[in-house]
Amino acid sequence: MSKKIKVLHVQLTKNFGGIESLLTNVYANIDRTKYQFDFIATAEKPYQKKLKRMGGNIYLVPSIKQIISYIRQFNQILNNNYDIVHFHKNSAANIVPVLLAKYHFTHPKIIIHSHNTSPSMNNIGLLILHKLNRSFLDEIADEKVACANVAANWMFRKKNDVQIINNGINIDKFTYSYKARNLIRRELHISPDTFILGNVSRFSEQKNQSFLIDIFNAFEKKVPNSKLILVGDGHLLKKIQKKVIALGLGSKVIFTGRQSNIPDYLSAMDVFVMPSLYEGLPISAVEAQAEGLQVLLSDTISKEVILTNSTKLFSLKQTPSEIADMIINSSKCSDRKSGLARVRNSYSLSSTVKSFNDLYQGILK
Repeated sequence: MSKKIKVLHVQLTKNFGGIESLLTNVYANIDRTKYQFDFIATAEKPYQKKLKRMGGNIYLVPSIKQIISYIRQFNQILNNNYDIVHFHKNSAANIVPVLLAKYHFTHPKIIIHSHNTSPSMNNIGLLILHKLNRSFLDEIADEKVACANVAANWMFRKKNDVQIINNGINIDKFTYSYKARNLIRRELHISPDTFILGNVSRFSEQKNQSFLIDIFNAFEKKVPNSKLILVGDGHLLKKIQKKVIALGLGSKVIFTGRQSNIPDYLSAMDVFVMPSLYEGLPISAVEAQAEGLQVLLSDTISKEVILTNSTKLFSLKQTPSEIADMIINSSKCSDRKSGLARVRNSYSLSSTVKSFNDLYQGILK
């Protein structure tokens, strides 16, 4: 049997977000007799168990703030002779690990993969570092990849050689289910005729759930028989919960926490609303469209994510009442499966796995 191609992915975060979901799906479906995926992570989390069961090694590294320990441990990991180090980046502010891989004696091929369109933190110092380091990434990378054109523009100065790889989803899994819709509604004690707004994302500044609460507050006044389902976890969860109570919406907003059966929750919803301050290409919006949902997105999100006629954009400068009216005026899909065809063509997981395979084979030729 030929030697496996060893790929080190840098890095997993403590949240099961878009990058973590993508890598889990790709590793589950790529030929693991040909590839060994290992992962650098900042913390040990339950979602990583699946990666371990598939044969992946998880290496924990300290914070970059502990620079000496970070460099020592990162170099020790690189000693495992990786063919490829695949960096998944939201910004170019920290290129220390990229430089360590570039100048390591094993000389792995380096892939820089852009997943976002803005810094994760509103920090002027990090933004300056990002802008300064972009040109270095252009020179260091053997291959440059992005999840969307806007993500390529954010990460790289030279865009002509950036490969776009869509973050594919399991299309068969994300298909509207009337049975799941009724089951979730029964579990949450929601009647069949209640109109449900929903959102799936971690609770963070970027995802802007505070504004979503304002939108729902306005919507609920116009449509009393309505509820809002928020799926996810994150450091702003308690703050959002306090806001909900303060507005008197405690019985109207349901916090489910992190869930593994996302397709079932999407089936239970009527409209998916995402008011993010910025996004690369949000997987959850693709999944919602695959389910045939009405989808309303802030216009700060990449327009490349618009795949169905049921997806509309709103401005974060609009009032919550105006956006609530947009939701009301958006006619419901007569066929919840109407979004499936376009999503299947562009965002099938099999297509994404093939793109990863072609990327790795190409870089090693």
